[in-house]
Amino acid sequence: MASSSSVGDNQLQRIIRDLHDAVLELSKEHNDCGEPVTDDSANLHKFFYKLEYLLQFDQKEKTTFLGQRKDYWDYFCDCLIKIKGANDGIRFVKSIPELKTSLGKGRAFIRYSLVHQRLADTLQQCLINQKVTSDWYYARSPFLKSHLTADIINHLYELNQIQFDVAARGYDLDADWPSFARRTLGNASSAFLWRPPSRCSSINSLVSSYSQVQEYLPIQDLNPSLLGGLDELVEPSSCSIADNLRIELDQSELRQQELLVRVQELGKQADELKGVVKDLKGQLLATQKTAGPSVSTEAQSNQNTDNQDGANHLQICREAINGDLQNRLTVSENKNMELLSKLEESLKEKGQQTASYCDSAWKIQELLDKVKTAEEERLEAKREAEDRARHSERLSQDLKLREEEMRISEEKLAEVRTGAHCEREDALTRLEELQSAVGRIQGALSLKEKETGNLRAQLQDLQASLECRERKADDLRRRLNKEREEVEQRCSMSYSQNEDLETKLRDVRKTLKNREKELAATSERTKHLEEQLEKLNVEKETLSSRLANNETVSSEKLQEYKTQCHNLMEINNKVLQTVKKSEGSITELTESRVALLDQLACLRASEKHLKSRVEAANLCVEDREKKLLDENLHWEEIAQKVLVQKDTSDAQIKNLEHEKQERLELQSSLKKQLATTQQELDSLTAKASKLEKNLNVSQRSQAELLEKVKDAEAKLREQTVECGRQQARAEELENRSVELHHEKGAAESNEKMLHERPQKSSMETKDSPYRLIMAEAQLELNLREVQRLQDEVVELRAQHLAGADERMKVQALQEVTESSREDLRILAEQLKAQVEELNRRHVDEILRSREREEALVRERDGEARARAGWLRR
Repeated sequence: MASSSSVGDNQLQRIIRDLHDAVLELSKEHNDCGEPVTDDSANLHKFFYKLEYLLQFDQKEKTTFLGQRKDYWDYFCDCLIKIKGANDGIRFVKSIPELKTSLGKGRAFIRYSLVHQRLADTLQQCLINQKVTSDWYYARSPFLKSHLTADIINHLYELNQIQFDVAARGYDLDADWPSFARRTLGNASSAFLWRPPSRCSSINSLVSSYSQVQEYLPIQDLNPSLLGGLDELVEPSSCSIADNLRIELDQSELRQQELLVRVQELGKQADELKGVVKDLKGQLLATQKTAGPSVSTEAQSNQNTDNQDGANHLQICREAINGDLQNRLTVSENKNMELLSKLEESLKEKGQQTASYCDSAWKIQELLDKVKTAEEERLEAKREAEDRARHSERLSQDLKLREEEMRISEEKLAEVRTGAHCEREDALTRLEELQSAVGRIQGALSLKEKETGNLRAQLQDLQASLECRERKADDLRRRLNKEREEVEQRCSMSYSQNEDLETKLRDVRKTLKNREKELAATSERTKHLEEQLEKLNVEKETLSSRLANNETVSSEKLQEYKTQCHNLMEINNKVLQTVKKSEGSITELTESRVALLDQLACLRASEKHLKSRVEAANLCVEDREKKLLDENLHWEEIAQKVLVQKDTSDAQIKNLEHEKQERLELQSSLKKQLATTQQELDSLTAKASKLEKNLNVSQRSQAELLEKVKDAEAKLREQTVECGRQQARAEELENRSVELHHEKGAAESNEKMLHERPQKSSMETKDSPYRLIMAEAQLELNLREVQRLQDEVVELRAQHLAGADERMKVQALQEVTESSREDLRILAEQLKAQVEELNRRHVDEILRSREREEALVRERDGEARARAGWLRR
């Protein structure tokens, strides 16, 4: 249904576009020619057909009391009959006796609306009445859709700029739209130019429009058969008088225009003469300046006389011309006034006559319409009876065809069930294989989760150890700074602080030993972590190999499935061929059965006829008795054959019923199997969702591990920076040791000097050995610290490299898990698609089987009724 509705909408859109194209072509044609559009226009024909198609599209079938079909003319009447000013066209069309059908009246109304430029307004007024529109059209009609109605009305409003010269009479509009225009006069006659009708809502507008039509017709053709009811109302003498008056008016207007042109020409001549006079005056002035006073006076006098004579002559000519023109204008105006008064009088007389005649004509027309409608209703009643008989015959034929289709559908149902059973077995095998693959993947995921947990614990331990190391390093730095300051102070202050320095040196040595032990423990942990990472790499390679094997297995299964589908299609084609053959045999059996039943009926009728003839004749001749006995034996043999064929057909029917029961049992079993498969598929989908959740969790854990690795790398970088600082510090300590060596040399020189001065430097000799011992101890400490810092730098670099390797391994694991997750998602989508296809096929099979069962039940009931009727006969 959705596809049919979409096709109907597309067709409507195409028709509306064609209508718009026709309107555009009409406007272009009118603008190019500058004349009204007539029935000769192919674009007008296209417009009529498209508009009529839209008006009849999805229209409800309505009939009169006598069965006559209603059309869009009746729709216009229902919408516009009560609207003042809009029902003139309806009244006019009703007054035309030539139109007998609703379709012809609707066409005449459209042509009337086009001539009066009222088509868009009338259609819009009809569509505003939603109640009547919904009563006349179904939901698919464009007039019940707001966006389509807006488009149609907008296109029709473009026609108001075009003038149409199409008559509503003189054509057989009941049969078809006119294909050519009726011409009686040429286009060159200016007296018969086309004038657009008025849009006033009165009966005089109708008269004026038809007087315009009369101008184009010859005077000898003005008869009642061509002009209709309105021409009967208007007398031919009054029409000819009005035409003559109009011609005289046109001629007077032309004369007036000619006179105005002459007046303009004379004005131009006067202007030219004025220019000549001005030129002459300029020449006179120039001559006066050059000539003497005597000559100038004479010339002036002569010139003045000449100018006065010329001016007087010009004034006389002007007055004469103006007088002539005024006389002519007054004469033409008087004639025009007389003609206008005559026109008004004739029009008043016509209006009175038409008002008196219209009432009588309308009454007569209504009586004629009633008689015609009664006759048409009687004829349509006869047609309806014939149509009903034909419809009953068609229904009987349709029933027979449906019975044959039911048998064919039953056979197809059996084939479909076998195919569904095979597909179900294939699906079950695939489900088992997928379940095994899902179990394997779940095991691999659980192992990965355990490994990630171990890695997290190890990372946490490493972080804790790194934090402890950092704290200890900070403490050592602080202590070393303090010790360095204290040593400097003690060296500078006095010998009494040497004992405190020795104790602090011992403490520092102890802390250094503890630090070395911790470094050894961390190195062991790093080795252990490297071993675990190697194990993880091995397991990753095994998982990747398993995934590759799974992919190869799935590809092989897909190829097998494609081959199976191809085989099933071939089997299905073969089965369809066998079904067609069986259908042919079934149809032949049914035809033979019907023929045999007809023969039985004929035989029984012939037996009755023979018995009646025997009883009537009462013949006792032995020859006739023998003939009758032979005929009876022959008919009895035929009857026995017919009974045997009937028994065989009954046996076939029983076999069909048995097959039907078997199919019902198969259907129930298929339903159960489908329910189980749906449960299994639901469980598989749940497992797939769990796997997706586990994959998401593993991805999150991997992201956390990556963040921790990044943090460890940052810490390692900080440690490298600190190592550089410590190296700088070691270099400073080495410099200090060199300085201490120098001090030692200075002390030895001082000892030598002591021998020379034993009394003066007794106190200095006591202090020098202590200073030497302190310097040596400090050198040893500095050297050890430098060595320790170098070892720490080497270890930190090794840890940094190990962390980079771990990060690469984790990224590889993440890529493998993402690829496995995508494969699982693809498999889950394939499973869902297969489940949906199986469900859809199952539902289609169930619906078809139900329809076939209902058809079989109907067929069986019909056969039972036919048998009962035959037995009663």
